Amino acid sequence: MELHARTKATRMGAAVATLLTAALLSSATTTTGLSAAHIAALPRAVLIAPGPGAAQAAAAVDSFAHKLPAFPDTYRVGALFALTGQVHHSCTASVVDSPHRNLVITAAHCVHTGAGGGYRDGIGFAPGYRDGGYPVGMWQVRSALVAPGWQESSDPAADVAFLVMEPRDGRNIEDVVGGNPLQTGPDPGRTRMVGYPDNTDEPISCTGTATRYSDTQLRIHCPGFTAGTSGGPWLAHTDPWGGGTVTGVIGGYQYGGNSPDISYSSYFDDEVDALYKQAAAK
Repeated sequence: MELHARTKATRMGAAVATLLTAALLSSATTTTGLSAAHIAALPRAVLIAPGPGAAQAAAAVDSFAHKLPAFPDTYRVGALFALTGQVHHSCTASVVDSPHRNLVITAAHCVHTGAGGGYRDGIGFAPGYRDGGYPVGMWQVRSALVAPGWQESSDPAADVAFLVMEPRDGRNIEDVVGGNPLQTGPDPGRTRMVGYPDNTDEPISCTGTATRYSDTQLRIHCPGFTAGTSGGPWLAHTDPWGGGTVTGVIGGYQYGGNSPDISYSSYFDDEVDALYKQAAAK
């Protein structure tokens, strides 16, 4: 199993406790009655006791808090828009963790026409899209990347794409909404799918068990995943805040499935791993 994520504090409590520990130890002080080990284990609420190191600890906390994602983890999933002509959403995408904090994953058929074709122009991504509004803004795609198998033959095994996003207001997209780790290798098992049907302005989700359809395809039985949900993430190891590990995207066989009740994904193998690393280097 390969998990594409840097180990990082994604919850306020652990992150703040780590910063408090570093700040307090660097000034050779501790909070009243607490050891450094106790500080590191503090839950979400952390009290800074008066003392020589309090100001430094508070400054570290304030600095880090400013950098934390300001939106729920569910906002890592959003709608993919065609921005030319009449603006409309036609696919789904989600933010994945990456070194440059600027990657989004979707289905290859959402951004590239396949064999003999090319990349689609004028694509934007609206994370957390709700009720026709853009709570996190519309983010521009700098470049898209699909595997040679998709470009040359529309291979269903290669129906995965990574999008490198332009920053907004000096921040990368992962800085604003966070990013889900990407996993390649094992079958995901229990999985939550999320997608935006193209006739609604709200995401739908469903949890089911991902099973092998073939050597290169996974499938899930979940109702209501119509056109527009292509590219939506398959999330394993989900948490109570709406995050999870991306183990697939709606696509692959029959462009994700001819029935709204059965969805498919290309199996995330070494080729997806290589594609991710290529995109992450951009």
